[in-house]
Amino acid sequence: MHTDPVDRSARQQPPDRWGRIFGFCAGCTILALGIVLSVKANVGPPSWDVLHLAIGQRLGLSLGLASIVTSGIIIVITLVLGGAWTVSWGTLANSLLIGGAIDVLLWLGIPDPSATVARLVYLLAGMFCLALGSVLYTRVGLGAGARDGLILLLSQRLPLTVGRVRVLLESLVVLSGWLLGGPVGLGTLAIAMGTGPITDVLFRTLGRGRLPATVRIPEPRARRPRVS
Repeated sequence: MHTDPVDRSARQQPPDRWGRIFGFCAGCTILALGIVLSVKANVGPPSWDVLHLAIGQRLGLSLGLASIVTSGIIIVITLVLGGAWTVSWGTLANSLLIGGAIDVLLWLGIPDPSATVARLVYLLAGMFCLALGSVLYTRVGLGAGARDGLILLLSQRLPLTVGRVRVLLESLVVLSGWLLGGPVGLGTLAIAMGTGPITDVLFRTLGRGRLPATVRIPEPRARRPRVS
């Protein structure tokens, strides 16, 4: 019996879609874990969480809920700047999933590190999770997170890679959060300066996935042919 190639291709799409959804959910959860580990390291929260903690303290919100509120504001700003291509149902799902996962992970009671070495491990693990989670859910093409959508838009408008735009934007966010009363420490500086380069390395390793070609990311290095 003859099988139409179009039908066969259509049947192959659902597994790919479910794989993308899994990568999206995994990325959001990993990023939430990175936030929680970084905050619990108690050496200075991630740049965005300096702002989230300040907003939470002023409005009486949990860290996760403050993150969701901030995401909504950023989505509006991105749309106004012409970044509608970065916003989809995935953007909204990302905001809700990460915010909810943050509060669930805090509720589960991940132990607070006491020794200096343990705090450093939490910080480094948090930085890696922040970068990995962002790369995983961004490259599957289901919609960038609110913050990453703004970063992708700016990387398209400016002659800078995603990682470098992240460093600049998060530095401004730290200043804003600090002015509102958010906590800042050496860990905040380390995360702001270190997560961008880690993101670039991960994009170079994993590739752009379904990101538009106009988004500047470090491309994988071409392998040199072996000389026989």
